[in-house]
Amino acid sequence: MHKKIVHSFLMTFLISFTLGFGLLYVSLYKASIAQDRGYLFDTVKMIKNLEIDELNRTRLGDTFKSEGIRITIIKRDGKVLYDNYKGKITEKHLQREEVKQAIAEGTGTCIRHSDTMQRSYLYVADYESDNQTIVRLAMPFDGLSQSISILLAPFIFSICISFMVVFILSKRMADEIVEPFQDITNTINSTNISEDVLSFDKYDYPELYKITDALTNMSMENKKYLERLGKEKKVRQEFFSNASHELKTPLTSIRGYTELIRSHTIQDSAQIDTCLDCVLKESDHMTQLINDILTISKLETEEMQVTYSHIQVKKLLDSVVETLKPQIEAMDLKVYVNATDFTVFASLDHIKGIFYNLISNAIKYNKSNGRIDIELKKNQKNMYFSVEDTGIGIAKKDQERIFQRFYRVDKQRSKTIPGTGLGLSIVKHVVYYYEGKVHLTSKENIGTKIVVELPIIVKEIPEN
Repeated sequence: MHKKIVHSFLMTFLISFTLGFGLLYVSLYKASIAQDRGYLFDTVKMIKNLEIDELNRTRLGDTFKSEGIRITIIKRDGKVLYDNYKGKITEKHLQREEVKQAIAEGTGTCIRHSDTMQRSYLYVADYESDNQTIVRLAMPFDGLSQSISILLAPFIFSICISFMVVFILSKRMADEIVEPFQDITNTINSTNISEDVLSFDKYDYPELYKITDALTNMSMENKKYLERLGKEKKVRQEFFSNASHELKTPLTSIRGYTELIRSHTIQDSAQIDTCLDCVLKESDHMTQLINDILTISKLETEEMQVTYSHIQVKKLLDSVVETLKPQIEAMDLKVYVNATDFTVFASLDHIKGIFYNLISNAIKYNKSNGRIDIELKKNQKNMYFSVEDTGIGIAKKDQERIFQRFYRVDKQRSKTIPGTGLGLSIVKHVVYYYEGKVHLTSKENIGTKIVVELPIIVKEIPEN
């Protein structure tokens, strides 16, 4: 880039200098012609008033000859009456360009090569209609070639000096232009973009601000992206670790009971049935765990084939509460339901999953003889659903992670409480799927309240 800038400056200078010199040469050429032509016409005015005898007597022709000016007086028919260079010329001059022009227009001029004198001449001619003669003057004219030797030395000297000045200035300017780019490159190379954000100095070129700002923004986005990848990697590692652990526990139980039966250690049919019941229970737990994992995965990738239908949510809520009645009675819980009858348009499995998981958690993590308050109503265009319990509550430090997969607050108690640890994670993903909101408030040993709002309200219950 540095070399290209210098070369560009030098080429621009050479082209500009050459064009300038060419224009100067053309201007001087035209000025020289105009000056010589004017001088010759002024001389013609003086000579055309003189007789040929007077020219010979005063030797004026010889004087002009010494100055390199040729005087020719030509008759209207082309016959040469007088020439101060040759005493007698028999050749007709009627076809000479300047003569034809003078006869036609009164005056004529041209530059051409003279066969008589064997060099280029500037000719001017003036036609005198009274005595039918043409007075023609000529002087050697080689353009500016005769003075090129004089101009050549100053030209070479000036172009050399100018070339050196332009080279130095262009090199300095190229250094000033390239230096910020080198600084930017050094900054990028010396910055650990996975940990730090690129920061650049302020430069004198506003155009560079767009580049440095773009690089800084890209660096910030890259850092955020890497941080997000790191978090996602950690979440994936925790997920696989937790999933492996959750699957390993029922598999161990199934294997243990199966080995007992296979080894015929247990002979009593009642005990065998108990072992088989445990195997079925653990199999159901594994099936539920795998289904929950698949559900979350499909919700995250939006690959789930969702079937929408019109759902009467109060009837669905009553059905879920009735399903959970054995667990409610086992904990001696009082459940209060305040539900409005309205219709939503959504997936039945999704809405049922929200109801079931939130109420199930309120039961599992409640206290004996505790209370659960369930509210279902319209909130403008949203379905508003809340579940509040009087259970063990959630510590402040755990509230941010409560919707993560397999995260369970009370590790010791979680061992005795059945479940996959994916319920709240499924709720969160379903809520995000419908672009809704979920909010949690909780205090330890007082209770927890979870509120879900989904924009899925249908104004009227359809007939079909």
